[in-house]
Amino acid sequence: MYYFFYLPVGTEARIRGIAWGTISLAFANVLIFLFFRLVPGWEAEFYNLTLRAGEPSLWNAVSAAFLHAGWLHLLSNMLYLGIFGPPVEDRIGHARFMVAYVGCAALANLAQAAWVLRMTPDLSSMPILGSSGAIAGLMGLFLVRLYYVRLNFAAITFLFLQGIAKGTKFALPSIVAIGLWFALQAIYQVVTPVSGTAYISHIAGLLAGVVFALVMGMAAEGRLERRLILGDRYAARADWFAALGEYDAYLAKRPGDPEVLVQAARIHRVTHQEQESVRRFREGISAYLRRGGVAEACDTFDEMKRLLGDVTVESEDLLRIARGFEEAKRPSDASRAYEAYGRRFPGAPGAVTALLKCADIERKRLNNPARAQYIYRELLAGGLSSDIESLVCERMRTTEEAIQRQRGAA
Repeated sequence: MYYFFYLPVGTEARIRGIAWGTISLAFANVLIFLFFRLVPGWEAEFYNLTLRAGEPSLWNAVSAAFLHAGWLHLLSNMLYLGIFGPPVEDRIGHARFMVAYVGCAALANLAQAAWVLRMTPDLSSMPILGSSGAIAGLMGLFLVRLYYVRLNFAAITFLFLQGIAKGTKFALPSIVAIGLWFALQAIYQVVTPVSGTAYISHIAGLLAGVVFALVMGMAAEGRLERRLILGDRYAARADWFAALGEYDAYLAKRPGDPEVLVQAARIHRVTHQEQESVRRFREGISAYLRRGGVAEACDTFDEMKRLLGDVTVESEDLLRIARGFEEAKRPSDASRAYEAYGRRFPGAPGAVTALLKCADIERKRLNNPARAQYIYRELLAGGLSSDIESLVCERMRTTEEAIQRQRGAA
């Protein structure tokens, strides 16, 4: 005897944000399920919220998508929602994602109701419920937008006669995996046209998702992002120049994507193209800062310095990075960034202030008054306005007192 079971467990699609829409839908499904399970006396309301083929309505087509018949029904749907929802939502945004989900839910359930009414009208009072049609719609969106992505599966094989149970993992291209799933739904519908599973809802939901995706122009976006997936695959097997070719083709259309700029910079460094690596790192840092990603910009700046040595970025970017290090409570990094700004851009309006910040951090945060004293002396030797000079002199006296106390303690 031989049995083989498999479950999808994830995808290789990048997810850059928090999928609030997916999280909200999952919570709504679980909470509604628990409410009707744990609170007695609501059986009639539960039935009224389902869709019946004999009295279809748009409201019931949507409300039925948030009801489930049992734990297995709920958990299997939430598993598929968790796999396909976040990558789709990340690419089309929260609002379009919710509209597509609700639209696919309504169309899938209404299609199931129409089939029942036409083929088995005696069952027109039986409830139609579950989110599988809506989630099939997400699979349709995924199929158009992320057709090049691989889906990961966990599998277990039972060989009862040999007493063996083996677990394994495998991956399939999404177009193959979803295509096989679609074919199975069609086969099940033909073999068991009257069953407890709404196969027509699955089929209609997936087709509705494909149509939504094509109308929203997701096919062209998918072809562009395919460059990133291919680039990552080439990079994973150290085919550096092929990876750069894919990243460059992507950046020709999306020149401001910081993650891809930084990935290209790393590969330029590996292939000993230091000048190109510096340029791409700088572009990536600027792109992060433009979209408010100060923490990412700081980490990328740190990586650039670690890989390429004594290099820097534009003056405005360097000052924002120094402030970012300070806000992130990384005083040592902040001190070095402020000092680099003051020394590399001595004519900039904030150069003196940056060196003062550097010295203050060394004195107050890093307990290194000797370093602060050295910077104060440099500032006094450079010629300052009277008010700044008096400020530096006052801090110099405080620093010298701190040095004396350190020597006395030693």
